[in-house]
Parts: sequence; C-alpha cells; structure tokens
Amino acid sequence: MRKRIKWRRNRYGASSVFLGIVLSSVILIECTFLTFVWELDYCIKVNNAVDAQVESIMCEYNRQLFDVYGIYAFTMNAVDDDVYNKALLACGFTEGPELNLGGYRKIDRKALRDAINVYYSYRGSGIAIIQIADVFSSVIEEFLKTDVLKSIKEYTSSPAAGYVTELIQGSEKISSWIEKAGKTLNIDDLESGIKLFDQIRNKLNLKDNDLEDLSFGIGIKDLKPAIKLIEGLSELHESLGKSDFKLVTHLCEANYFSYNFDCCLKQEIDASINGTAFSAIHEKNKDDAEYILTGLTGNKSIAAVNFLLMQALTGSNFLKDYLDKDFRAKVDVVSKILSAIIAAVSEGTVDIDYRIITVALIVLLATVKAGKDVIALRKGERVTLVKVKDKDLITAGYRDFIFLFMHVVPDETMENRALTILKRDYGELYTGLTGTADTGFKKMTVSRSYALYGGMT
Repeated sequence: MRKRIKWRRNRYGASSVFLGIVLSSVILIECTFLTFVWELDYCIKVNNAVDAQVESIMCEYNRQLFDVYGIYAFTMNAVDDDVYNKALLACGFTEGPELNLGGYRKIDRKALRDAINVYYSYRGSGIAIIQIADVFSSVIEEFLKTDVLKSIKEYTSSPAAGYVTELIQGSEKISSWIEKAGKTLNIDDLESGIKLFDQIRNKLNLKDNDLEDLSFGIGIKDLKPAIKLIEGLSELHESLGKSDFKLVTHLCEANYFSYNFDCCLKQEIDASINGTAFSAIHEKNKDDAEYILTGLTGNKSIAAVNFLLMQALTGSNFLKDYLDKDFRAKVDVVSKILSAIIAAVSEGTVDIDYRIITVALIVLLATVKAGKDVIALRKGERVTLVKVKDKDLITAGYRDFIFLFMHVVPDETMENRALTILKRDYGELYTGLTGTADTGFKKMTVSRSYALYGGMT
C-alpha cells in the first residue's frame, strides 16, 4: 500500500514540472511576440514619420514655377526634419532615429519634356503658326527662283554701283546729272521718272532709316550685307524644309520655349503664356527666348535674331514688290534713267542692264522696309505678311517669328538651354528624394517623386 502512494506522488510531481516547462515556453513566446509587435509598431510609426516628412518636402514645390511653366519641383530651401520630429512626438516618442534625406533627383530633360506634354494637354499649342511657316517657306522658295543673288553680285562688281550711290546719296539732284549727260539722253516721260526717283531716294535716305540699332548696316554701293541675307535665306529654307511642323511634341516644345520665356520685348508689354509678368520672375529684362534659339547671350543673341528677322522679312518684302507689276514698272522707269545717265556720264565706258539696277533698288527698298519692320516688332507691334485687297490677312509679332525659327532647333538643345535658365532663376530644382531612418531593427526607407514624372506621390 505504501508503494502505491509513493508512485502517485511521483506522477503528480512530473506533471507539475512538465506544466511549468510548457508555461515558461508559452510565456517566452508571448514575450517574444510582444517584443516583435512593439518593434513592428515602432518601425511603422518611424516609417510614417519619414513618409510624412518626405511628403511635406514635396508639397513645398515652387508655386510660381508650376503656374508659369507647369513644372513640379522643389528646392533645398524646403528641406528640413520638423514634420518628422512632430510626427514621432505625436506617437509618444520624444526621441527617434536620425533622419537622413538624400537621393535627390534633379530635374532633367525627360522631366521637362513630361511637364511640357502635360502643360499642353490642357492648353492650345498655337498650331495656327504653321500657316506662317508655310507662307515663309513658299516666299523663300519663290524668292530663290528669281535668281536675285546673281543680279546683285553683278551690280556690286560693276562701276555702275558707284554712280547709283552718288545719285542717291550725293548732294546733287538728278537734274544736275541729266544736265551733265547732255542731249544724249533719250527717255520718254523724263519728268515723271524724276519724280519716281526722288521718291525712291527719300525712302533710301539712310539718315532717315538708321538701322545701326539692329547691328546691321545698309550700303547702297556695297551690298555685301544684302548678299549675306540672301545667302542666309537659302539656308533658312533648307532648315525649315527639314523641320517637321506636324510633329506634335516638337511643335509644343517650340511653342513653349518661344512664348513662355522672357525676351528682348519690354516687360510692360510682354508676359508668359498664363499672363505672369516676367518682372515677377526676375527683375531685369532677359534675352532668354533668344538664348534658347541661338545659344548666344546678351547683344550677340539679339543681333543673331535680328539677322534672322532681316532675312525673312527682306525676302518677303522683295517678293511682294518684285511680283507687283505696277510697282516694278515704276522702278524700271527709274532704272532706265539711271542706266542712261551712267552710260552718258561715263562716255559709254560703263554699261549696265537697267533690269539689274531694278533688282538692286528693289532689294535695297525691301531691306530698308525689313529694318523698319524689325524695329516695329521689337516694340511689340505686328507686321503684315499677307495682304488681300488692303486687308491684313496674316500678321505676325516678334514671338511668332521666334516660334518660326525655333522649329529648326533640336529638342535636346532647346531643353538643355531652358534648364540653364530655370536654374538661374530658381536655383537647383529637384523632382524627388529619399528619406531613411535606422530604427536599430530595420532601416526604414521612403522614396518619392511626382506623379507627373512617372513617380509616386
């Protein structure tokens, strides 16, 4: 009987030990689980704090940059850890792991291109400018068909150019030259021809048409600047022929850079596409659109654009006058008089076809008119390209011509130059960043970039 009781006591003791072992394991597991939950909760709260800080920085994007250019980007001025610390404090943590901000993604050409595409998704792209481009392309083509360059070179190399210069710029009136020529002149309706000559002479009076402002001089005897203009027209025509005006992306970028960046126009008569005055962006007038077009700065960029304008407008003005039969007939009358006077005064040593003089005079008149048009454009006025029955059918302003010329500039070149301007006005711009905090258990990492550029917000 005693042996049986002893066996029972041993059995109960083993059960207690077993239960104790199991219970201690359960407690250990529970404690481990509680620790894991606490660590997980801590990591989640730290991660949320990091996320809140990154989101806060990205919310501080430059408002003016977005309003004017449609670009989401922030600067280093928006970078701090205030929101991170406040978020931890709200969760009951007076201290937390150090926040490290980095992985800044600078705005690049792709981001700028994405911004432009979205910008024009809710704005018109000014496709009507294609009409102007087509007009100029056809004008230049017709101009080159007239073989003006050959006539101008022949005129410039002839001694007749000196006589014409003296007749137009000299102090003597044409009547004095007629007297010098004597009775050798045999010209019908000489009186009306003299009146026409005086009209042309007044138009070509360089004192009244001073184009030094344009960094482009006009000489009646030496037409090298005009020759340079005509040769440039051929290059411009070739460049316009290569440019695809119907390529939507290129069209939008050319429009964006032509109308949305400051130019030489006075700030009080100029503004960005959304109406923001450029004086709100930078204090002084900047030649930004000209820089994007030419790659030059300061007066050099203005002079380069002036030359492009002179090319286009000289060709346009010449063609309008040359194809006007009535106008050309009047100039022919004057040219015949000049040719006859030159032959008589030179005693037959200088003989030049009156038609060559006609071409030279029309080119000079077209160049002077182009100079006046350029000055008007720079004042913010518009010039007429096509007129039908005394009505201005197609007109263009300074920025319209910038837009026209911008089509021959590659997208990559325009984008790089525009980014240089944006950096000058706003500093280094960023489209995304990464925040990290090491909890000791796990490194919490949050990366964000604007959805505009294909990232997460």
